[in-house]
Amino acid sequence: MARYITPTLTITSNAYGATTNPGPVTSPLAITTTDLLDVTEVVSKIVDAHTTGSTLFTTSDFAAAVTAGTEGSFIFLRNLTEGLTTTADVHIGHGASADLADGAGGEATRLMTLKPGEFSFFAYDLEADLIVDASAAVTGALEAILFVRTGTA
Repeated sequence: MARYITPTLTITSNAYGATTNPGPVTSPLAITTTDLLDVTEVVSKIVDAHTTGSTLFTTSDFAAAVTAGTEGSFIFLRNLTEGLTTTADVHIGHGASADLADGAGGEATRLMTLKPGEFSFFAYDLEADLIVDASAAVTGALEAILFVRTGTA
């Protein structure tokens, strides 16, 4: 039986010359896109962030039920450290677990940095492990939800 999620992304901004909250371009932006995704599995977790890399999702977690590169997934990530006593930048990378901070040697595998309160929603083919570390150790620093999608269009 099909199970669906409906992600919607809306990006709005004022024009560059606006007096209140000026935007990044000369014209105002109003972009909205929506999709209907058939999902077969959902994995949700709140992750503690450490200053050395640790595995967030591993391909072997899904190998039995998913053909990597065919079904794939979508991932929602949110840095939960905004407003906490200790805030941290959360680094997300792929491949072998490594320290992803600048100058630590793992920068080549880093995909993104989420500042406190920032989030990301992206497609992920389950072809390599996802790893996480942070600029400071914080308990409950990252929310991660993985939606495995079916291989049908």
